Amino acid sequence: MSNGFDLLNRAFTFYCPTRIVFGIGSLSRLPDELKKFNFKKALLVSGPRVSKTKEYALVKECVSCACAELSEFTMVEAEPDMSILNSLAGFVRKSQPEIVVGIGGGSSMDFSKLASALSVNEKDPASYFGGEKITKKGPPIITIPTLAGTGSEVTPISVVVDNGVKRALFNHALYPALAVVDPRLSCSASPDATASAGIDALCHALESMMSVDSNPISDSLSSKALGLACAYLERAYCNGGDLEARAGLSAASLLAGIAFQATGLCLPHGIAYTYATKCSLPHGSSVSLAAPYVAIFNAPAIPGKTRLIASAMGIDTCGASPIEAGFEIASRMFEIMDTLGLPQTLEDLGINESELESMVDDLLANHYRFVEKNPRKPSRDELLDLYMDMHEGL
Repeated sequence: MSNGFDLLNRAFTFYCPTRIVFGIGSLSRLPDELKKFNFKKALLVSGPRVSKTKEYALVKECVSCACAELSEFTMVEAEPDMSILNSLAGFVRKSQPEIVVGIGGGSSMDFSKLASALSVNEKDPASYFGGEKITKKGPPIITIPTLAGTGSEVTPISVVVDNGVKRALFNHALYPALAVVDPRLSCSASPDATASAGIDALCHALESMMSVDSNPISDSLSSKALGLACAYLERAYCNGGDLEARAGLSAASLLAGIAFQATGLCLPHGIAYTYATKCSLPHGSSVSLAAPYVAIFNAPAIPGKTRLIASAMGIDTCGASPIEAGFEIASRMFEIMDTLGLPQTLEDLGINESELESMVDDLLANHYRFVEKNPRKPSRDELLDLYMDMHEGL
């Protein structure tokens, strides 16, 4: 088929058990949603900034009224490392919550999932990122995003930084039971946070469509997410109080999250992992730097899919070759990144050309799972050429 999925020779599965409550004002439904769970001890997981907001206070009040004992873990920072995870493990193994509510950005929601799992699985937290099995499912998880982009509210994935290397854990025990997505909660996000998180949603949609495990369901979700992100991200960045833009971006994040939890992500995320931590670069900003170059690189391998991606982004590729369509996609992404003030080359990050080979080796050694999901399998030399393009720019 021209869209890159062979219905005659390929089978696929799709699973997303999270109940979703979405829309402006949907946080008001939290008290009724909490009544559907049987619990006496609850845990709120968040970061130091979000825990001081009125939105957090509102969630805390709702949860407090529904339980006899409430604990709070508010140490989750952006790009959290193993030391914070170890602190969380000790905290939850002592408090033994019966429900976990994560409120904040992607890391807070990731750690709410880990809080649930670690409360009933007793081994070293780091071991689960190294292949140790999670044998028990923990208490229900509720996710409440205050920033649109990561999609963590619906994924069974958690990420932690281990000695400068990002580690990801994918396990069905991490699926949230409920996601409450109220776009109003993201209105207080700074322009920089809006930009980095929002571009992450765009990249999730793009990579899910490019993934070798994409399917008709994921493509439908990703295509819609891509269109919403292209339509509303710049508006949300320029006017944080634009509720329509915030709702559109929140929907893009949610839809892309549902899509990529089924398909996985590909080369842009893997490449980003090789420089994000060393450059102290926000996650979305690091991925978006790689995505336009990978879109061009992948275009010859997925001509039909490239046309679908372009169409979702509002680009007319009639008569264009796959490579030309890839460049059009990259050009639109660069326009958005320019509006958002995001870096567009590795040189912008202060990375020297002499560092590129070691970054390629890091990708192949530590993040090859993203290469496996990519529709065009690059050689080491092709990866080095790709990194060179990213360093110099188009």
